[in-house]
Amino acid sequence: MKEKEKLQKASKIGCIVLLSLLFASLAAVVYAQVQVSVCIRNPLDSSSGAKGIVSSSRWVGEIPITVSGNPEPAQQTNAYCMNFDKTVYVGSTYAAALAAVTDGAKWSAVSYVLTWYNPPADDDAAAVNQVAIWRLLDDSYARPYWLDTGVDGDGKALADFAKGKNVVREGDVLQWIEPVTTNESAVMGNPGETVTFKAKLTDKFGTAKAGVKIIFSAVRSPANVELDAANVYPAETHTDSDGIAEVTVKVPDDIKNGERVEIKALTKSVWPQLYLDLNDDERQDLIGIGTTFELTVSTNVCVLAYILVIPEVPLGTLTAGAACGFAFVFWKKGGHLKKQKLN
Repeated sequence: MKEKEKLQKASKIGCIVLLSLLFASLAAVVYAQVQVSVCIRNPLDSSSGAKGIVSSSRWVGEIPITVSGNPEPAQQTNAYCMNFDKTVYVGSTYAAALAAVTDGAKWSAVSYVLTWYNPPADDDAAAVNQVAIWRLLDDSYARPYWLDTGVDGDGKALADFAKGKNVVREGDVLQWIEPVTTNESAVMGNPGETVTFKAKLTDKFGTAKAGVKIIFSAVRSPANVELDAANVYPAETHTDSDGIAEVTVKVPDDIKNGERVEIKALTKSVWPQLYLDLNDDERQDLIGIGTTFELTVSTNVCVLAYILVIPEVPLGTLTAGAACGFAFVFWKKGGHLKKQKLN
């Protein structure tokens, strides 16, 4: 009996050792897959396409890089620095690992900046983006002596605005809740009438998402004329604590029977799911923008509703029915467009 127990114990130990070796092997494979080389290109070279400024001989803004690593082909893209108190040098190549970001408030705010303020409009905007990212990721941030005070102040304003904001993510659902409850549905409207539409954004678990920017627009058909701010307000807003955003649409006074107004609610995001963790602790870690290594993933959501102008008949006014009982969420991941049916 003792020999049998010894054999069973030895067998269990052997299984544990084999499993440990297997997990170690798998971990080594995964680790090897995320090793890359990062070459820092010259941002002052106009062909790089990078925007930014020189402040006391320091570059502040987008950094043009080339990321290389098997099995993906080399990718040229732009990046932002994560550490205000570290450096990288033009022409140098650094070993790095692709590290996952922490899905929390800080990175949500950074994603908000990357979504709505990138690509930057000009050199100053790129520098402001960079300072905002430094401030959002590092609570101990203090203006470096070499950084222009104006740029630092603008970066602080952007960082403060982005705090508490969020972005749409793959799997989130945006849908109308008033006065229609089915996407691509219609309500009746008369010339000069105002109609308030409400949309709600939830994550894949059905939890409301606050602080997400929603852009509203309205187009008059069949003339295909976009209505201005006098007819659509607000043109953009953020979801409240219940995930709700609303817009008021005024039906044009001169609209004719049989015409319609198409109302659109949309939002988007650029989520930095992986960052470049340089192996040298004295060097900057980088947020690269791109899909080749799935550094970022983009999500786009759009839903529609309609106001129909229906002619009156002797038996009363016709009621507008649902134009279409479903909606689609679109997103891009790894450069491929996917489509998901919601209803």
